[in-house]
Amino acid sequence: MPKYKQFNRDKVLEAASTVFQEKGYNGTSIDEILTATGLSRSSLYDSFKDKHNLYLQSLEFYKESNDKTFQSLDEKDLNGLQKLETMFKGVVNHLVENPDDNGCLLVNAAAEMSKQCFKTSQVVCNNKDEVQNLLSSWISDAEQKKVIKLDKPAKVYGQFFYNTLCGLRVMSQSGAGKTELNNVVKVALDSLN
Repeated sequence: MPKYKQFNRDKVLEAASTVFQEKGYNGTSIDEILTATGLSRSSLYDSFKDKHNLYLQSLEFYKESNDKTFQSLDEKDLNGLQKLETMFKGVVNHLVENPDDNGCLLVNAAAEMSKQCFKTSQVVCNNKDEVQNLLSSWISDAEQKKVIKLDKPAKVYGQFFYNTLCGLRVMSQSGAGKTELNNVVKVALDSLN
């Protein structure tokens, strides 16, 4: 009688994404993945084929989790500027409360793997486009509600705020504290006034 796989796929992908986030793709060994996920070597290869395929699925899982966070904020009854402020406050608080957090898996993947792997690049670029579009829509909403007055198209500000979001995560990894991170956010938000 064949063996049936007895594991929760989402929990495995969550655990794997955490390891990849902490150590990067190249710095993560198969043994570390097995320890983190609780999978046996045969289950890993039967279910995910190899480390690289598990990495890609973990990246997609991480992106979908982030998408849910952004969607939840997008559904709040706030104007676009308030959504931006809430997002940045949440990011800064997370970074300060989790100093050992090794940044964002998507930002790390962009730096480490997007030039080496077309599929990684696709996930990273899709995420960038989606987040930039969402941020642009918030900025456009704030302008339509006369909360802000823009000098440039909302899309340009969306790109700028996406870059600011990624930059905060990198700054945090290099030791920036709450004051420094909040200073960056303040200057960025002041660009809308």
